[in-house]
Amino acid sequence: MLEKVDKKYDPRRFLDIFVIRIDPNKITTLALIVAIIAGYFFYSGNILLAAIFVLLNGFLDVLDGRIAKKYGTTKFGDFLDHTVDRLADVAILVGIALSEFVPVELGFAALVSLLLVSYLGTQSQAITHKRVYSGMVGRADRLVIISIASILNIFYGKALYYGIWLILILSIFTFIQRFLICKNTIKSS
Repeated sequence: MLEKVDKKYDPRRFLDIFVIRIDPNKITTLALIVAIIAGYFFYSGNILLAAIFVLLNGFLDVLDGRIAKKYGTTKFGDFLDHTVDRLADVAILVGIALSEFVPVELGFAALVSLLLVSYLGTQSQAITHKRVYSGMVGRADRLVIISIASILNIFYGKALYYGIWLILILSIFTFIQRFLICKNTIKSS
């Protein structure tokens, strides 16, 4: 959903004040470290710090892309970015799954569903040379849901539980959408 924001109103363009000449791979690596810390904070029960670090991970993920777009991208940078995004997803969701906030089965089901969504994006790229980002939820959407649900969890102790259910359900629908898009792209080529 957030990937389809109109360029004119794209909130990511406001990050351009943070765009400096630095190797975007360093920002990508920092984003992974931040995600691991977020996962640890979920695991240890510090949900407010976890939410802050999830938001920081999302900020760094967007920032590395903005820096790469301005100063040049490499195939390795793109590969590293997508790999680190998956590792970050795993770190955050494993922390949530092993936390007191959700049943472990729910956390790991959400993790598997979002990994399958991402898999279809890369599988489509491997077969058709066009990556599929469309569908109900993408990585940015999931990070927003986790962050908001985590903050709300401070006031309502089941908010993260329902947020992870939402991610699971929306990821299943997104998986189906991407599967059908890939199928139709393959059949039409």
